[in-house]
Amino acid sequence: MKAAESAKPGKDHLGLGERRVPSIVLLPGDPDRVDEIAEQWDEKALVASRREYRIMEGRYRGVKLAACSTGMGGGSAEIAVVELYHHGARELIRVGTSGGIAADVAAGDLVVLTGCVRRCGAADAFVPPEFPAVADYRVLNALLEACRGLGLNPHVGLGVTVDSFYATKPHLIRGEGPEPPTCLTGPLEIWREHGLLQLDMETAVVFVLASLLGLRAGSVCTVGANLFAGERPAAPPSNRNAIAVACRAAVLLAEMNSSV
Repeated sequence: MKAAESAKPGKDHLGLGERRVPSIVLLPGDPDRVDEIAEQWDEKALVASRREYRIMEGRYRGVKLAACSTGMGGGSAEIAVVELYHHGARELIRVGTSGGIAADVAAGDLVVLTGCVRRCGAADAFVPPEFPAVADYRVLNALLEACRGLGLNPHVGLGVTVDSFYATKPHLIRGEGPEPPTCLTGPLEIWREHGLLQLDMETAVVFVLASLLGLRAGSVCTVGANLFAGERPAAPPSNRNAIAVACRAAVLLAEMNSSV
């Protein structure tokens, strides 16, 4: 994808200065996952680390790419997407974690999202409620082809992005005693009945801003637990498969871009 000239950044929360980043950027939430991602690359270098934003650049199978953590939630993800756009990013792949909603979505499963229900203020600040939060079909196809190449069988479909971590997990709020009701308890049941696969706190914001800025975006998430199944994994599932899928998808996108 040919990168157009961007406006000069007005802010530098990412700590990149005047640096340009590769066109393809992977977006984990956790700064530590940036290092996990870079471990699979052939070359890697830390180029910035400020607040929740940790940025590595490198090469994977000859393709230049970067990874930038977004932190938790839509507000910090918004800053990452906008400022990465200023610095040259044009294709974004969220490499996230999520909570399963559908009955057959279990801890450790992969979910590739086609779109999201929006229940997040950061996206609402930009567009009206009826504006869709959808993946770019080229990034979506690259993620699915990468899964096939790795022999993985992800869940594919819709998720929901929310602003709160604890409102969807009220059993964690008090620790003991009855669970306090939240404004997401009822909607979670409805979303499950309507076939949504998972929830997270960033994907819809990435999708909406990508649409507004003319970027291509996709999302692959590792399910940490199913919110309705009472799963309580002692240790979080490995992100290795999601990382491998995102890196392979980056190569496929680069090949697609070179053939245009």
